[in-house]
Amino acid sequence: MATQLGQIDTNNITPMAHPLHMTQRLRADKVTEQDQSKSFQSIAPKIGKQHYLVPTVIE
Repeated sequence: MATQLGQIDTNNITPMAHPLHMTQRLRADKVTEQDQSKSFQSIAPKIGKQHYLVPTVIE
């Protein structure tokens, strides 16, 4: 499928940043939830310094 997309002639196509012509509404950047990291870390199998440790999946 990616190969097929690479074969499409796009010489006369204007690039676009987003497929829909719309304006994003901005909102205030404010905290809406409480910090629950301590609660989540208490049930995590392993934690490091404020982060979760997971087993290696890809070597």
